[in-house]
Amino acid sequence: MTDNKEPAAAKAPWDPKRAEAWNKWFSVLEEGAQILSDRLVELAAVGPGDQVLDVATGLGEPAATAARRVGPSGHVDGVDLSPGMLEFARRRTERLGLNNVTFRVADADNLQADDKVYDAILCRWGLMFMTDLEATLTRFKGLLKPDGKIAAATWGPPENAPSLSMGNRIVLDYLDLPPPNEGAGTPFALSDVDGAMRIFEAAGFHDVVGEWLPVTYIFQSVDEFIQFRRERSRPLEERIAHFPTTKRDAAWRAVAEAATEYADEDGVVRMENQAYCISAQR
Repeated sequence: MTDNKEPAAAKAPWDPKRAEAWNKWFSVLEEGAQILSDRLVELAAVGPGDQVLDVATGLGEPAATAARRVGPSGHVDGVDLSPGMLEFARRRTERLGLNNVTFRVADADNLQADDKVYDAILCRWGLMFMTDLEATLTRFKGLLKPDGKIAAATWGPPENAPSLSMGNRIVLDYLDLPPPNEGAGTPFALSDVDGAMRIFEAAGFHDVVGEWLPVTYIFQSVDEFIQFRRERSRPLEERIAHFPTTKRDAAWRAVAEAATEYADEDGVVRMENQAYCISAQR
């Protein structure tokens, strides 16, 4: 498999500071999202000895989950635009003793087939950021064996994913700013899940099916949730940086007040978000 020689020329790599925030909160994120990695591996029928491609692997999931499934006779290739996140993924798979995973920087929008083809392609929360999804899926189809499968996860409407959407909406409303962009180029770009499935069909896949899966993030307190949200909302923080600190802090206190609705009697915050899984066959 090859990719364009300079992926950053087509799409800028992730801001290292954003990668740091993902790395810091990995345990919270993965505790909630492991159920999704497990399901994607099942939907793609990944088994011992398989060759698997994990697109937009980020911190290495579902690549690591797939690597455990394919065993020593199989292999997983993970690709992503963020060197910082991939370095975390490498360190984690080494700690897990997984020697059948390879990570490298590549732009998913420009992956091309060569001598290697795959039994399965996985993509957890990456399709939403593809610039031309039908063209990208068509290329993915060319990377699969004749009976290969693809399984991907996206987010549905923003209101179904409060962990992602609630903070931005409340902060901007509190500061009398226009609402957040929740369309193209955001996690909610494929919130029309029926439309997303039609794109798979247009790319030449068949037996396209979809299902909802709950992803619950757990925070030990409202304060922990606010810290998580602020550290992982750099674009928002930059957008509101011109406001006085007191005003910005007040906006985040409004988010904290809303988050108390998700807290139990011990103050533990449990936020259920709905992810959408799409699977299809070449």
